[in-house]
Amino acid sequence: MRVLEGMYREAAGELQPLDIVVTRHDVLDEAAFRNTGVLELYEELFPASERDSPDDIVRWLLSDGVGERRHFSVDGHEMSYRLDSRCFILRVGAGRAVGLGFFTYDHASELIFCNHVGIGKAWRGGGLSRAFYREMVAMLDALFPNNIGVVLEVEPFDRDRVAAIIAGLERTGMRQLAAGEQDEIRRLLRVSWYDRLDYSVFCDARTMRPLACRSPCLDPSPSSSDWANGEENYWLMWQARTGASSVEIRAGRLWHSAVSAIHVEILAKSLVAPDPNGRRDYWDYATALVGQTLQQTAATDVHLAPYLGEDDRALLSRWRRLAIDLPI
Repeated sequence: MRVLEGMYREAAGELQPLDIVVTRHDVLDEAAFRNTGVLELYEELFPASERDSPDDIVRWLLSDGVGERRHFSVDGHEMSYRLDSRCFILRVGAGRAVGLGFFTYDHASELIFCNHVGIGKAWRGGGLSRAFYREMVAMLDALFPNNIGVVLEVEPFDRDRVAAIIAGLERTGMRQLAAGEQDEIRRLLRVSWYDRLDYSVFCDARTMRPLACRSPCLDPSPSSSDWANGEENYWLMWQARTGASSVEIRAGRLWHSAVSAIHVEILAKSLVAPDPNGRRDYWDYATALVGQTLQQTAATDVHLAPYLGEDDRALLSRWRRLAIDLPI
């Protein structure tokens, strides 16, 4: 357990400190994990389309992603991977979860992948989100001293569409957004949040536009003809380990490592290993898609830089003036 220094919130009629507990250190088994209320918070924070099943999460955290090397074979080719997944749970006064962070460390690349981070709506404000995130990263550095930094996926936003949505709200005075409009604004807000945490985006140095990374379908169970419908485009954001030297000179190699770690080591291998024979076609599909992304960017001069410019920050200012509560 780790107490957030200087952070207190009112609970049960008195000010109580906030603390963080982590799976396989403070939370040791499935019953204890479920009793924290973190799965209910996860369901509250993220739409169904972005959530993994609770049973899968429990399996990854407490049995599959526990730092042990796992072996499997596809068409006679021996493979292995070694992952360590942790869930950090923010509590008030040792009560139920009010925040969560789900991270996976890939021993092969020495990268930490940020799956999900969130804080309950009633507990936001006062710098708590940033303090919680910073504390989790410090704990990850202690758990994985060889890590080189954190990588994550964000959904691309369309600057012109965001501008049109905000202009429409300003013009009409309306405060209701359609589901698609909410999604587009959230994309900007998420990039903005990580930008404030000093994350950089992998960009094409010539255009300074973020590089697109296409994620394979997350569910191998449907027919292979349906897998393409489950693919998504993402931008990748990166934050070097605190105190590490600049990674700018090796941004291209880091891009290759990040794409491979997220979509082969963490995603494809985890999904194929339980049934290598039955999911051989999925392995071929997922690795081919990753190979296509890497081939398309092979000749690109990859650059790491903050993405949000003056136009984006102006949009954020206009959005905040609307004072519409839209959790991200």
